[in-house]
Amino acid sequence: MNEQSSRTTRSLTADELSVLCWQLSLLSRAGVPWTECAGLLLEDGQPPRVKAALTRLQGPLSEGVPLSSAMEAAGTFPPYLLRMVEIGQLSGRLDQVLSALSDYYRRESATLDAIRRAVTYPAVMAALIALVFLVLVSRVLPVFSQVFSQLGAGLSPVAAALLGSGSTGQIIAYILSGLLLAGAVALLLFFRGERGVRLFSRGATAEAVARGRFSSAMALMLQSGLPLDEAMERTSELLEGSPLAERFLDCRRRVSEGASFPCAVEDAGVLTGLQAGLLSAGFRTGVSEEAMAELARRCQAEADERLSRLLSRFEYLLVIVLCAAVGLVLLSVMLPLLGVLSAIGG
Repeated sequence: MNEQSSRTTRSLTADELSVLCWQLSLLSRAGVPWTECAGLLLEDGQPPRVKAALTRLQGPLSEGVPLSSAMEAAGTFPPYLLRMVEIGQLSGRLDQVLSALSDYYRRESATLDAIRRAVTYPAVMAALIALVFLVLVSRVLPVFSQVFSQLGAGLSPVAAALLGSGSTGQIIAYILSGLLLAGAVALLLFFRGERGVRLFSRGATAEAVARGRFSSAMALMLQSGLPLDEAMERTSELLEGSPLAERFLDCRRRVSEGASFPCAVEDAGVLTGLQAGLLSAGFRTGVSEEAMAELARRCQAEADERLSRLLSRFEYLLVIVLCAAVGLVLLSVMLPLLGVLSAIGG
């Protein structure tokens, strides 16, 4: 396959992985041989990246290569997915693992989308502020300047400073507005990738997002039949670089010393007391998989809520800036105009 196709197949999104895992899970439960699965999916309409990935899978699968080996040879799928598919094959629960992977990547996609939404709105507002300020300075103020000049009045100091001498003020306004627009575009482009998302690696919002990923990963691995110690080891790899990384290492140490998993996650600060209590009830009653899945849903909801709060703070700040900028310009024009009208009326 050519270089362009190779680049295309390396960029499957979390949403695309979720859909593909779900489709493979359905075919597995229906008893369709793996030798035919990729070909059947290719007969349906698929996005370009997914189609390229399935094309790479079709050859090895038709030759009887196991799904995990075929995925690894395709070079398209993340190591975490490859490891979980391999575990599903060894445990005989591949259809369940694929279904759980679909849920996991769906939650990952929802988390990434929420982070990007929290950035998109401020960027759009910043662009709007730049455009409004540019129109006011370049179009509105010059008109009022001419009107005041004809009436024998002058602009207020603020308006005069905005206009400057000659076109200097307008040039400055163009530069500032251009920088603001460029910053908004750069922000949008930067947060389309993983590097931008990593900026949310601190604070309460980042901890909520990390808890959502921790609980989703643990739910997936427990549902796949992994022993608790191996599930914790795999989850530790996923949490590297997150606010919970050091705490989870402490949690693993406590478990190795004999503490129960629900107590360890609470004492290490990985989960709150309420979340650990939910988990403890599930472990006591023998439904740890269901308890972890429910915890994953709750942590995801908490992460979404905190991201919404973060968005609200940006929204309030930018609305205040926009109102202040517009109000400053309008008042600097309207107050002298009111003075002129009062003089005429007198």
